[in-house]
Amino acid sequence: MGFIGAIKRFSRLRIIVELLIKEGFGDVIERLHFNTPMHFGTKLDIKGKKEVEGTTPQRLRIVFEEAGGAFVKLGQMLSLRSDLIPQEYCDEFSKLQDSVKPFPMYQVRKIIQEEFGKSINKIFDEFDETPLAAASVGQVHRAKLKTGEIVAVKIQRPDIKKVFESDIDLMYFIAEEAEKHWPDFKVFKPKEMVKQFQEYTIKEMDYQAEAKNIDVFYNHYKYHTHIKIPKVFWDYTTKRILTMEYIDGRKISVIDDLGVEQKKKIAMLVYKSMLTQVLEMRVFHADPHPGNIFWTKDAKVAFLDFGIVGRLSPDMAENVELMLIGLVKGDLDSLSQGFIEMGVVDDIDENKFKEDLFEAWAEFKGSSLKQMNMKRFFINTFDLARKYEMNLPTNFVLLAKAVITAEAFGKQLYPDSNFVEVCREEVDRIVKKERQPKVIYDSLKKNIFDIGLNLKRFPSDLRGLMKIIRKGTKVKLEVDHKELGELNQELDVSSKRVTYGLIIGGLLIATGLFVATGLEPKYYNIPLLAIISGSISIIMIFMIIISMIKKGGMSQ
Repeated sequence: MGFIGAIKRFSRLRIIVELLIKEGFGDVIERLHFNTPMHFGTKLDIKGKKEVEGTTPQRLRIVFEEAGGAFVKLGQMLSLRSDLIPQEYCDEFSKLQDSVKPFPMYQVRKIIQEEFGKSINKIFDEFDETPLAAASVGQVHRAKLKTGEIVAVKIQRPDIKKVFESDIDLMYFIAEEAEKHWPDFKVFKPKEMVKQFQEYTIKEMDYQAEAKNIDVFYNHYKYHTHIKIPKVFWDYTTKRILTMEYIDGRKISVIDDLGVEQKKKIAMLVYKSMLTQVLEMRVFHADPHPGNIFWTKDAKVAFLDFGIVGRLSPDMAENVELMLIGLVKGDLDSLSQGFIEMGVVDDIDENKFKEDLFEAWAEFKGSSLKQMNMKRFFINTFDLARKYEMNLPTNFVLLAKAVITAEAFGKQLYPDSNFVEVCREEVDRIVKKERQPKVIYDSLKKNIFDIGLNLKRFPSDLRGLMKIIRKGTKVKLEVDHKELGELNQELDVSSKRVTYGLIIGGLLIATGLFVATGLEPKYYNIPLLAIISGSISIIMIFMIIISMIKKGGMSQ
């Protein structure tokens, strides 16, 4: 950072510090040593107002709002991270709104010219100068293409990238000072928060990335009778401009005039769509608040703003499904198994952790579905995560926030709606689908392929290990004798799984060869050896299916 950059940073820091003092956070400034002459040339008065109004979360929200720039976005991102900060802060930060004036039309024209190499009149027949909405990153205008389509054009603010980069640089500085002078604050992982925020803003400022997200949902829902996703016009989309189909409708937040049945329909559509995205698509809208959902004139629910989406890996999707099964059935073992296998537990007493999980979720065991509340469930879960200083997968946290938001919105729209009841119906449907023979067969085929691939790689992996040993590199192996029994059992189960898989694969190949060669003797014109090998394969596959249904694995 050059001299001018340093001056700008400290000028901006002074603004933030003065806002904190004004809202009664003088003790924080003192802890961070920001009141010393070293920082500002003169020692700041940290007393601020003698009396401040509002709770601590409310006052901190005001600081973010008045600081503006990237700090508003930081607060909005933190509202999603109830695994890192207490729920009362998340609830307050979720109220943060982008209160910014639109940038002028001459800048809109300039950006369009820079991005497309054409003037605005060469691309659009009509272009409304008054934006439909304006936010800290960009604003949206209604327009009409030369080809006749009515579109919404999202245009990024000029120089917004530089503004955010400057604020993020300042955030890193504050985070480093916090970790240096305030050891207790390390539990909130301030530098990690800033890093995640930086990644979040980089994605949000790339409109082509958002357009790709929209395409995923558009392709899934384009034939749906009740869900609408805007179409992207790629010829008129760049990193700074996103052109998409204009959705003619109203925000869900302003549909009080609709009847009870219509409101119920909307709530159910949002619930089912959310669960379909999680359980089937494995990619979901991570911010389904009422401002991002429209009720169209042709009676469809339209989802907008795909700047933040969550993605589930195959393993995480299986564990989320297991947790949901456990939740709707009141099965705490399945709940804890899904949570633990997500890979979030490390270097802790697993038995004690399980006890705490059971205690945190005890209120859900035996409860009727009507009594269950997803917000309460995730609050209990994240309280425990903070206690054990867990690193929860970001996409799991986004999933939790999305579910909580969807449930709250549905309850507000139709108070008798029940997300968990809809969840039970969708989970039952997905489980039935997964137990279809073709799905199980495809899964077995993939597992056999994976086994073969690992066996193929084994010699080269072994050579690599021997090479390390020959070089004299120290290889550290730690074994806890208490875990040897479990390790031995796991190795036994794993070896049997490999054996079963290889035998089934071999028998299926043999069956095909016997049929192809037409070996004698035959029974009903089918080689007897093919019948025998095929029958054994079917029996073994049936055994595996039973073990999968029982969720017990192949332990015998």
